[in-house]
Amino acid sequence: MIRGVLLAAGRGSRFGADKLMQPLSNGQTVATTSARTLISRLPTSIAVCRPEQHALREQLAELGFQVEICDQADQGMGYTLASAVAAAEDQADLLVALADMPFIRPETLQKLLIPLQAGADLVQPRYNQTPGNPVGINHRFREQLLQPSGDFGARQLLKQHRNQITYVDVDDPGVLQDIDRPEDLPGTENC
Repeated sequence: MIRGVLLAAGRGSRFGADKLMQPLSNGQTVATTSARTLISRLPTSIAVCRPEQHALREQLAELGFQVEICDQADQGMGYTLASAVAAAEDQADLLVALADMPFIRPETLQKLLIPLQAGADLVQPRYNQTPGNPVGINHRFREQLLQPSGDFGARQLLKQHRNQITYVDVDDPGVLQDIDRPEDLPGTENC
């Protein structure tokens, strides 16, 4: 079984406002655009939010996500990911997506699922030889991910186990495009 994970508990401090709730040209927010893509391929997805994100939590629940709250989100992404891992079944592999990456194409997710379903340890998309997101993680890493320390999340796991990564080359610049600052929003015509 593969569960989608949407990490949506970041503060977005570089943006200066709640970047996940910013509207895109498609009429949806950054977060709901990312969420719709993920849940279109993995209907039993989990989203992790901060306690005060009431509106976002409600929107994600309406889309069909199992919404988890991470009280320790400010301690780093590792804690947010650990919340999702704890909510998933022990044998579930994960496809971990970031809520601030709304330009990823659904077909890219489908391509990432293939090696994960075949038992790959770690799966990562690559666009023009540059690794991106989302990241597939085999359930064998569950115990390691349940013991977070700060920002030890998927990025650190990939560094530690780089020889176990299955790269999937994609023609999708969305795997590299995140929304960190207001000037990152003009690319919304890709939606």
